[in-house]
Amino acid sequence: MSWNSILRIALARTPIGTALGRIPLLEKKYVRHAMQRVNHAGLFTGVYDSRLAAEQDIPGSRNHGWDNEQSAQMWLGHIDRMQPTAYAPFFWLSNLLREGTILLDYGGSIGLSYYSYVRRQNLPVGARWIVVELPHLAAEGKKVALRENAAQLEFVTDLASTPACEILLCAGTLQYIEESVASVLAKLRALPRHILINKLPLTKAQEYWTLQNFGPAISPYQVFNEKEFLGSLQKAGYSLRDRWEVPELACDVPFHPRHCVPQFSGLYFEKA
Repeated sequence: MSWNSILRIALARTPIGTALGRIPLLEKKYVRHAMQRVNHAGLFTGVYDSRLAAEQDIPGSRNHGWDNEQSAQMWLGHIDRMQPTAYAPFFWLSNLLREGTILLDYGGSIGLSYYSYVRRQNLPVGARWIVVELPHLAAEGKKVALRENAAQLEFVTDLASTPACEILLCAGTLQYIEESVASVLAKLRALPRHILINKLPLTKAQEYWTLQNFGPAISPYQVFNEKEFLGSLQKAGYSLRDRWEVPELACDVPFHPRHCVPQFSGLYFEKA
């Protein structure tokens, strides 16, 4: 384990972090340093009650969120890079995708999940993989799709304009948006039968917002209360069919150990 990893764990997961956070101005000095780094992705700073409160602390010198050219080009060098726990949703997709199936990949970046999937298994004839993304990411995704001859991959920027789908995929998306999962579902023409969610930060404590510096930009980032999140989908008529751990991802906020999420979650819901 590297020295940086040891320091991160001490500050974000042990009482040492809480104690050091009481030293006047120490956390502020760390935040200023962490906010300016562009060579290290996944740095978290601060705990906030709302997205707006978090957003107000992003320095004016940094890009805000994902809708900018630098963020859109972040994954161009490895479009089919696949984390180990992507195999869980891909297992379900291999069973759910049929001829003519429409899949909505909400927040699918430049098509990362699509390329990872089709490198390992072909899509059925007539299936459509539609990525719903912010304008800069959608534009970059269309360029890559043309280069890769990805005929079954499409990009749109308006969720409400998409056709009715059988599968909704959200792979590391929901924590970056302000609207709830119920609001996302309300924008669809019809409720999908299947919802696959991967890389989701859940806590048994109260939900909160933090800031994530992912390199090219800084974004507000939500950690969800597990009971409330699951309950919102159950209320919408969904049953939890499967759940898996995502140990390669964590939310470590230095000086706030009680807000640590040591591993993320993956979920598969089916409409009852």
